[in-house]
Amino acid sequence: MASSILGRKVFPAAAAAITANLACSGGVSSMLDGKFDGLRTNFGTTSRTLCEDGRAEKVASVIGKSNPRANDNLFLIKESGIRETVLRKRMTSIGRFSLKSESTDNPSIPTFFLALAGRKNKSQGHNAGPSSVYSAVSGGQNKFTVSDFESAWMAKDMPTRHPRFHSTVSAHDDRYFEEIHHTTGDEQSSRIKAELDRHASETMHFSVYRDDLRYRLEHMLTSPIEVSDKLWEVKISNGPLGSSGAISRAKVNAIMEKIRNDERHLSDNTKRNEELQRRRFGVGELWSDAARKAEFTPIESVLLFRTHHALADGASIIAALSDLCDEAEEIRADIKRVLRKWKLRGKNGTFMRRLMNRLVRFAKMWIWLTLGSMRAFLYQIYLQMTTRKNPFDAVKADAEKKGLLITGRSVSWCDAAPLEEAKQITQAIGKANGVNITVNDLFVSCITSAIVRQLNEHEEFMAPMEAHEHRPVTRHLNVVVPVHLRGGVVLPGESVGNRIGAFVTRCPGEIEHSDVGEEAIQCPTERILQVNKSLSHSKNSPAPLISHYLAKFCSDYLPDKWTQSLFKRANANACVVVSNNRGYHKKLHIGGMAIEAAHAFLPLPPGIPVGVVVQSYAGGVSLSVTAEKWAVPDPDTFLMWVMEEYERLRNEAAKLQK
Repeated sequence: MASSILGRKVFPAAAAAITANLACSGGVSSMLDGKFDGLRTNFGTTSRTLCEDGRAEKVASVIGKSNPRANDNLFLIKESGIRETVLRKRMTSIGRFSLKSESTDNPSIPTFFLALAGRKNKSQGHNAGPSSVYSAVSGGQNKFTVSDFESAWMAKDMPTRHPRFHSTVSAHDDRYFEEIHHTTGDEQSSRIKAELDRHASETMHFSVYRDDLRYRLEHMLTSPIEVSDKLWEVKISNGPLGSSGAISRAKVNAIMEKIRNDERHLSDNTKRNEELQRRRFGVGELWSDAARKAEFTPIESVLLFRTHHALADGASIIAALSDLCDEAEEIRADIKRVLRKWKLRGKNGTFMRRLMNRLVRFAKMWIWLTLGSMRAFLYQIYLQMTTRKNPFDAVKADAEKKGLLITGRSVSWCDAAPLEEAKQITQAIGKANGVNITVNDLFVSCITSAIVRQLNEHEEFMAPMEAHEHRPVTRHLNVVVPVHLRGGVVLPGESVGNRIGAFVTRCPGEIEHSDVGEEAIQCPTERILQVNKSLSHSKNSPAPLISHYLAKFCSDYLPDKWTQSLFKRANANACVVVSNNRGYHKKLHIGGMAIEAAHAFLPLPPGIPVGVVVQSYAGGVSLSVTAEKWAVPDPDTFLMWVMEEYERLRNEAAKLQK
């Protein structure tokens, strides 16, 4: 990413001046709130360094002996002796594409939450109370606060690793990010902490199980972010374990069972001391006991994040936030080990053998890119020509006609299954049919089945004649699948960015029993085999790479209206977008507290009414759905349909293994 220094150190005798184009545009006095009223100084010749696309050039601007526009100088920030520099960096084309392609009803704001529980590190807070395993696990002081977030942020050197988190989109040119830096390290550290107060805030915990958290998620997905002020925010709340619904009841029960097991191992002396401590209360003994019980009630901390896509794609954001975890060094070491193994593949054998291997790989890459691109373009045209309408268009038109169109988002989430069990299902069905089925194939199949059931339900409520004329259920559904070009990781030494592409593929819709036999139980197997064939065809093509560079071209050269129109048409009237995020294989911790749950929610692209995230973390698979309310009025039921299809596939796999 190219960058340009727009401000320099402010000296007592001279100050940097804005360039002619910024001065002519009216300056930025509105941003500074009149801090420089009455300031008049003589300026000499100054210059700034412009670095765009790797090329630098010096541009001199002579301001004159007296400058009547000194109040407009953004870089003359001289308050209480603070000296600042503004660093301007070019935004990625994909980041700017997100700004140009979003709409008022479809803001490009990925949202996710982390739910923490357990014991906080001693350095993070106090662990008051009796010395017992129970208090160590669930003490009232084990809360994750904004102060803890700021401490972890600075301790993990996040401002240096990912400086874009401290950037804003330039109010004068949305092609650039702007970062404000102080001239000394201490001043810079103070400013970063002050900035984090703008990004991180504490809020009341969720009072109604799941519904309160659901409402806040819906609000954060649809409320715009002023990107010239900040690009991300996190809201932190603390409350009794399991009260918000962020952590599933099964996980809460497992945590409570662990606490009870730990209590059983307390020594008799510890228990005796606790009883004596209770008996020492005099006046107000009942209230003291209640306060003590509340103090040692297991606590959960929910960190609710949302970021604008201009900052980075959702997968990169989550990967970057892993640098906040206690296991950050271990994660980076794992990535480096995989990279070393990959690099060593081409270093075996003689020089001629290595040269021939490189030539063969280059030839295969060229053939794949050339022929694959042609095939991907033709397939996209085929989907565009054969899918004239979105299956949900009839549903929306019927709701509008009856005055029942509900705006907003439907949101839900659940823990779907153990990852190992899902892999066993795919292996059993794949082995029986001679194909390689992935976990992503499995859940895309389940999701398309739920889409069909949702459309069938809408059809039942539509007028009989209209349902006959505009039947929403079809034999095929188009599905958009985002693909992270780096496999969902941020490489060591790299910062966050937008390294994402996507492809559209055709999956089965309604499957008639006559197509697959008389038994309905065979339908899930037939569906997953067709999904596997479609996804394998598309994900092994250059389609994600092509979409990435086409988005860059649209961002750099086309007007905003054209970009929005092309972005909406490119989905080929797909009715659902399914994103697969691969998390770390074991449980992570922040400040000693375990991340018990992590769920991400897609910002709906214009024209697509349903989005589902399939995420693996700590040996489990979770699902989250974001949808238009008129398309999926009951998201909990929608996820139940997904899991019912999963159960049918699991039963089918169990029969094959016998």
